[in-house]
Amino acid sequence: MFLRINEHLAHIEVGGDRQAQALVLLHSLGTCAQVWDAQAAAFSSRRFVIRPDFRGHGLSEESREPLTIERLAADVMAMLDALEIKEFALAGISIGGLVAQATAARAGQRLTALALFDSTIATPNPEMWTNRARTVRANGLASIAEDVYQRWLPQGALGAVESAGLLQMLRRTSDEGYAAGCDALAGADCRALAGAITATTVVAVGSEDLATPPAAASALAGAIAGARREVIEGAAHIPLFSHADAVNRILETTMF
Repeated sequence: MFLRINEHLAHIEVGGDRQAQALVLLHSLGTCAQVWDAQAAAFSSRRFVIRPDFRGHGLSEESREPLTIERLAADVMAMLDALEIKEFALAGISIGGLVAQATAARAGQRLTALALFDSTIATPNPEMWTNRARTVRANGLASIAEDVYQRWLPQGALGAVESAGLLQMLRRTSDEGYAAGCDALAGADCRALAGAITATTVVAVGSEDLATPPAAASALAGAIAGARREVIEGAAHIPLFSHADAVNRILETTMF
């Protein structure tokens, strides 16, 4: 479905029982709502599953203003209001995990549970993201796509059909959509928001994640009161396909 959210056209995948509690799934940089396909298939029979495409990703319009984590979180909250969602569980991966933190701080008691996968509480190297945005704007996303993709999955999963799907998502992301996401990551810092997160929270990370390593997950879990930390053995930065069973178990034990 499409909605006009904060003066931008937003594409949102919805499925399941609209009368059931909502489960909102936020994707990573350079992917889209379909990165959560395995989880939507697992939980749509019991939940109303909502998967938005961030600005400049999937079928959503590129941002016409500088993109920040807070602006993306405002989009999520506006989407939930437009869909008349009163309570929801929330999961996010990578940049989606940062947006989920900012959303959780805004949502208060509307949020029932939070799962953060392969994310961080603040960007440790803003200059890297600023430089990446500059490179993509100058040379196109194709100039870095292969290097980015190689960090998403463990070597043993790179030949699977789902891995080809991930690469297709990355290639379909617009240059400006990806660069704007890099801008948001360059300024990402949710440390001041952690105290406002009161929902049951899990922080999960792939043991082989080089982009947001286990140490970053430990710092994130330590900042949110009562958060538990889980390691997905053998997974890299995007475990949603390659380690779908482990991801689904973590969501099951956190959300239900």
